[in-house]
Amino acid sequence: MRRTGSKGKSRDLSKMTTVHVGLPSLRGGLARYAERFDLLEVRPVDSPMPKPAKARAWRREVPPAFVFSVVLPSIVSSLKQSPESDAALAVALEHADALEARCLVLITQPEVTPTSLNKRRLAALVERLPRDVVTVAWEPRGVWTAAETSTLARELDLTMVTDATRDTSPKGPVLYTRLRGIGAGARSSASGLDRARGAFVGRRDVFAIVECDGAARVATALRAPLDGVARVSAGSMVRPAARFSAEDEEQ
Repeated sequence: MRRTGSKGKSRDLSKMTTVHVGLPSLRGGLARYAERFDLLEVRPVDSPMPKPAKARAWRREVPPAFVFSVVLPSIVSSLKQSPESDAALAVALEHADALEARCLVLITQPEVTPTSLNKRRLAALVERLPRDVVTVAWEPRGVWTAAETSTLARELDLTMVTDATRDTSPKGPVLYTRLRGIGAGARSSASGLDRARGAFVGRRDVFAIVECDGAARVATALRAPLDGVARVSAGSMVRPAARFSAEDEEQ
């Protein structure tokens, strides 16, 4: 088992699993952020971003193991191709290249329903994305059923984005999870985190975006050794592996 002593670097928590933990947006300076987290979602076009030249400087500012994840612009995730969406996609991919991003995330909004047309549009978009060393993650919102999303994800070789604290996580070597289902109390936080960590077991890579209070504390708990934590199935419970005080830690 390998553990790194410096902050901001990924830790191998078992023989097979490397866990990266971060936030959906940058808080404060990047160097300071990288002392606590080793994953960051960025949103070119949809939020202020430096030009690609500055983005390359960001890449040099963080450790080699630090992961940038690029969320595709909303105009792209609408799946309606146009000159404007093509331009937005080009900007996003240019930033992904400059940042040496390991993940691209496609978040389709509720208006993107599971019609045959939208499925064809999704397949056409995926064909335009780099797939060599990049994980393409899909987060559908709206009326899609689990069966529909899992079938299409397999066909298009996409990694489903779930909340591992409350959802059944899809099988596979890579897990991309957006953690929202952690309660405010110490006991509910511990059970939610334990459930998430159970879903980490046996993976090659885990990318965990924390969207709850006390993100730095949650990151520390997620990186704890996985020894003895069983894989969790839907509706099951395991003994909490971490305890929390009532005081929350600010990022």
